Amino acid sequence: MARPLRIAYPGAFYHVVNRGVEQRIIFADKSDYTQFLNLLELLHASFGFRVHSYCLMPNHYHLYLETPHGHLSRLMQQLDSRYTQWFNRRHRRIGPLFQGRYKALLVDKEAYSLAVSRYIHLNPVKAKLVRKPEAYAWSSYATFLGRRRPASFQETKWLLGQLGRSRGEARQAFHRFTTAGLQDSWEPFAAAEGGILLGSDRFVDWVKRRFLPRRRDGAISQLRHLQKPRDVTRIEEAVARLTTDPRLRRKLLVYALRRFTPLTLREVGDRVGGMQAVTVSQVVRRLAHQGNRPGHISALLQHLERKVSNVKL
Repeated sequence: MARPLRIAYPGAFYHVVNRGVEQRIIFADKSDYTQFLNLLELLHASFGFRVHSYCLMPNHYHLYLETPHGHLSRLMQQLDSRYTQWFNRRHRRIGPLFQGRYKALLVDKEAYSLAVSRYIHLNPVKAKLVRKPEAYAWSSYATFLGRRRPASFQETKWLLGQLGRSRGEARQAFHRFTTAGLQDSWEPFAAAEGGILLGSDRFVDWVKRRFLPRRRDGAISQLRHLQKPRDVTRIEEAVARLTTDPRLRRKLLVYALRRFTPLTLREVGDRVGGMQAVTVSQVVRRLAHQGNRPGHISALLQHLERKVSNVKL
C-alpha cells in the first residue's frame, strides 16, 4: 500500500494524529504523558516547530502544529520512534507501539485553525473522560484559559489574537467557541479533500497546482505565492455586485475580506459592522464548505475570486 502523500513547506500547519497499534494504550500513566511532552520540548529546540493545540488521549494523540522550517517528516519520525523506544523499555515490551505512520492533514490556517483546535480540545469530553475540556490534564486547553503556563513548544497568542482585543476577552471568546462545539459532529479528516487537505477551494487549488504535479517528496524553501491583495474597497465593490440579498452579501464580504486581505478576524468583524471574531470564523468555514459543493454559493465564490484575486500561482 502506497504511503500517504506528504506536502511540506515552511510555514505549513498540520493536524497530526497517531494511534496505538490495535487501538492499544500508548499512555498508561502520568509518567508516559509527561515523557511525551518532554520529547516535544526536546525536539522543539532542534526543529523550531510550534504546537498551537494538542491533546494526548490514552490510545492516540492529536497535535495541531506549525512548521516554520518544514521538516515535518523528520520531526514526527523522531517523536514517534523515541517515544516508542522509551515506552517499550519502561513497560518491558517489544514491537511497534503505533498502528503505522502518523496521519497529517495539511490545514488552511486562515479558515480552519479555530475549528481544528476546538475539535482537538473536545476529544476528552466527547470520549467521556471529563465533563469540561479545562478539566483534562493532558491537553493544551488550560493554557488558553491562563490556568497553566505554556510549554516552550506551545503557541497560544496566535489563536487568541483572532478572538479579542485583550487577553481576557480573547480567552472568554475561545472558551465560548470551544464549548459551543459540544454538539458538533464535524471531523477534520472526514471533511478533508482526498484525506490530506483541509481548506477552502482556493487553498486546495493552490496546493494542487503548486505541489501535486511536482516531486512528491520535496519541501520548498520559500512561500512566495501567497501574497494577499490589500485593496479592501475593490473587494467590497465586487461583493456588492454579486447579490442584492443583504444577509448573503454580508457573509460574502466577511469571506472575501478574510480570504483576500491581511485583516484579522477581529478587523473583519469591525469592518462589516461589529461581528464577533468567532462568528467571522464560523461564516468563513461554512462558506468554504458550501463552496466545495456545486450550487449557487460555489458559483458566487468562484466569480468573486476571479474578480478580486491577483495571486499569481
